[in-house]
Amino acid sequence: MLFPKDFPDKLRSTILTSEIVGKKVRLKLRGKEFIGLCPFHNEKTPSFSVNDQKGFYHCFGCGAHGDVISFVMNSDGLDYRDAVTKLADDFGIPIPQIKLDQVKEDRLEHDYLILEKICQFFEKNLHTEQGFEARNYLKKRSLTTAIAKKFQLGFAPASYEALTNFLKTENFTDADLLRTGVIGQNDRKKIYDKFRNRIIFPITDKKNRVIAFGGRAIGDEMPKYLNSSETEFFKKNQTLYNFYNARKAIFAKGSAIVVEGYMDAIALASSGIENVVAGLGTALGTEHLKELFYTTDKIVICLDGDAAGISAAKRVSEIALPLINAKKNIYFAILPNQMDPDDFVKKFGAKELEKVFANAAPLSESLFDFALIELGIEKNQKISAENKAKIEANLAAKITAIQDPSSKKYFSFFVKDLLFSLGRNQKKNLGNFTSKIYATPQNFSNNSADSLAKNIIAFIIHFPELAHFRDDDFNVTGVQFSNESLTLLKESVIELIENNEKDLLAALEKSQFNEDIADIKNILVRLAPIDLDSGVIKFRILLLKDLLLRVEQQYQESHQETLGQFDEVTNQKIKEIFNYKNSLEQKILSLEKAII
Repeated sequence: MLFPKDFPDKLRSTILTSEIVGKKVRLKLRGKEFIGLCPFHNEKTPSFSVNDQKGFYHCFGCGAHGDVISFVMNSDGLDYRDAVTKLADDFGIPIPQIKLDQVKEDRLEHDYLILEKICQFFEKNLHTEQGFEARNYLKKRSLTTAIAKKFQLGFAPASYEALTNFLKTENFTDADLLRTGVIGQNDRKKIYDKFRNRIIFPITDKKNRVIAFGGRAIGDEMPKYLNSSETEFFKKNQTLYNFYNARKAIFAKGSAIVVEGYMDAIALASSGIENVVAGLGTALGTEHLKELFYTTDKIVICLDGDAAGISAAKRVSEIALPLINAKKNIYFAILPNQMDPDDFVKKFGAKELEKVFANAAPLSESLFDFALIELGIEKNQKISAENKAKIEANLAAKITAIQDPSSKKYFSFFVKDLLFSLGRNQKKNLGNFTSKIYATPQNFSNNSADSLAKNIIAFIIHFPELAHFRDDDFNVTGVQFSNESLTLLKESVIELIENNEKDLLAALEKSQFNEDIADIKNILVRLAPIDLDSGVIKFRILLLKDLLLRVEQQYQESHQETLGQFDEVTNQKIKEIFNYKNSLEQKILSLEKAII
């Protein structure tokens, strides 16, 4: 349904945000805002707030943010237009309609009817004698009759006129038939069936209306896969196979899996991996990724593991760069031994494939691997300074395409850290890279580091809100201290907070960490007069100082290892660490000024 451009603003001003959110979340009024448990990620301590005066919700834990329309989109898995329509219907608000030309509107409805009739024709043929060979093929691919019916699979007989004749008996004209994209016309103006002797896959839109078809040849006909021609309502670069069926699962699981073809999507969905969609034989494009990012923040690309699949994945990595940000990200799962997802799930099962998806490489790592392939550099060989320069130039050019400033900054840092690490540990598997600057050296533990760690833990105990603290530099749940025992203590504190433990200190004194609790108690006494606002700033300072200690250790190690070496590459390594160390010192100084 079409509506005026200003109608959504009317909904935002008319409907209270708390009224919509309150249907899904138990809210409690705190001051001028409501708080509750975030519906978009698992949490036990409320970090989700709703402000009716400003008309938005915000989660301090996962960053979810929006208004009444975006909440309905995300919670119900709807697109923008459907969310607006649902809100208007639920609150009895009339929608001023913008009518299409009536003749055009009637024709579109007529065309949808033709496509539905075509779908029924193909589906019926699959279960006749003519469809015997097609049914055998599906059986060999482990697709049962029930699966075939669920996805409305069909069969196009080996005839130039079987479908055409059927449609004419239904009183459709030649002009009607040509608009479907399924019927062709030769030079002599004679119409004919485009799909012949093929298994048929109906393609639906976001409202589950049939808009096109894909056909897979049973014999040696070429091309192997054939799609309907594009029409007024079918655009290949805007359409994803199985999207209607997958949308609810994509929202529920928090991610979308993108595979290469119809068979892969059906195989995965049938094995229980329902958040899966596929392209339509054409390369995955910008509009496809945008469509998915409207529904989820995480996209996992799982194309075939052969050279063509890796090449396609590389292209996706580049077109994704302008679309990503701190919230929306893309990952790559490349299957071993040139397998496709259908083969993999049949051989190893859905659980193993889901493990592959869970461990998919983020875009930053994948860009590096693709750069090595593009430049013809072996992944595990010693990489020369000259090749490092080539890699850096290759990736720097790609990173310029990132629009989000924060993502662009940290992608650049990541590349520099990775290139620097190559000279220090050439045997490290690049695909599992973690910068030494951020790693915790096993042999580095001193009083300063332990003191900082205990102060950080004390802040979390005093301000439980900090158990889910995250910013551009840190996610407190992932922070690792130099002292492993104190890291475990921090994790125990966070777990107790999440379990709503009322007396944290009493619980900790009964644990294995009781020896450290005395020091932390002394720190807590000093924290008593500090309010939360200044506490957050001081907490950030502590985290930065803890990181700075490790960077300084790295700096000293580099000097020791490079004594007597004065080549340009060596100097550049030290310079990069020094610059990073200096940037941390500047951040600390700036924050300290803020609380003076």
